[in-house]
Amino acid sequence: MFLRVLLSMLLLWPFAAASQDGGTLEFKIGLSDNLTLQDVVKATLLRSPNNVVARAKENKADALSGRASSLFSDTPEISFNHQNDSIMSNQGLREWESSLDMPLWMPGQKAASRQKARMYTLEADAYQKLVILEATGQVREMFWEIKLADAGLQQSRNNLKMALALDRDITDKIAAGNLPKRDALLSQKEIMTRRMELITAEADYIHPAREYEAVTGLTVMPAHIDEVVNLEVDGENAPEIELAQAKVAFMEAEYKESKSSWSNPPKLSVGFKRETGSFLGRNINSLGVGLSIPLGAGVHMTSKRTAAALELAEADRANQILKREHRLHLHEAEHELEVCAIQLPFSKAHFDMATENLRLSQRAFDLGESDLLDLLKIQEQYFLSAGDNITKIIECKRAIARHNQIKGVLLP
Repeated sequence: MFLRVLLSMLLLWPFAAASQDGGTLEFKIGLSDNLTLQDVVKATLLRSPNNVVARAKENKADALSGRASSLFSDTPEISFNHQNDSIMSNQGLREWESSLDMPLWMPGQKAASRQKARMYTLEADAYQKLVILEATGQVREMFWEIKLADAGLQQSRNNLKMALALDRDITDKIAAGNLPKRDALLSQKEIMTRRMELITAEADYIHPAREYEAVTGLTVMPAHIDEVVNLEVDGENAPEIELAQAKVAFMEAEYKESKSSWSNPPKLSVGFKRETGSFLGRNINSLGVGLSIPLGAGVHMTSKRTAAALELAEADRANQILKREHRLHLHEAEHELEVCAIQLPFSKAHFDMATENLRLSQRAFDLGESDLLDLLKIQEQYFLSAGDNITKIIECKRAIARHNQIKGVLLP
């Protein structure tokens, strides 16, 4: 029973759709003259999961700075010790001893630690810039995806309006006896085709619109989002490159710190001791100073230093690869702009010729010099040309945005 009802709905759906002038969008992103691009980027940043990592990096930078400013190279220790012979000879021996063990900085280690903290602070700042740029790029892509989908939606609506207007004209001509009745079927078929295209265009619009709402939390976008090609920035210091270079600098500082460090730092000990030799004896108070130096530290530090050297090499390798890929992406973005400059005039000329061809074909049809089938073919060519032209215009505007994004240019 259920399958029968479902089949009936599918069979009747085209006719139900034919009774409407077009589908109804279940969701629509509005336009606002008061909303700016920066407002959308800020809204995106508030919901960005990268904020957690950015805060963690800031906390680590503060922790490294705090350690580098510490008086000791490691955590100092306080020890207490008490000894007596109450359960052994019981002669009144009593000893109390306490000491403070202070790990010392090795020569050059404190300066290396401070440099390491400074480099990680620069890395944290570079990561924050990259988070902002990535949010900007996400906004750019969503904007132009919505623009493309909206242009396709508007084109589908215009196509349907033209098909309906032609159908009314054909109905009048059939009633006047100027056209055969079979042309009504061709016209209805054309309308059904445009209705299905409109439904598809609406579905294509919903996805980027919902993504925009999920990422930004907004249901409106700026009315004007055009950009111009930025020629002042060369892109060599884009945030992603700056971050990669900061990572190399940090790993280099970490390697230098490991070279000036031991597996265990030497410790300076300052202690107080009180002794009582017997029940009749006097207390003897003394103050002691000691120095402990680990032996064989170089052997145990070799693995740490080689590990730091390996991480430095990998960071430098990643930096070189990133620079090469960035130059390639920048070249591709510039080439896309060059292609747009060449294609746009041809696209406009093609659309103008399609428009004129449709006008002449419509006139020939009205004069009875051509039939409906020829007109529909030329009208289809016009629809394709119009869609391709508006798509090319938007894609070239998006190419400008992508070019600026690769260079690390933020939105105005």
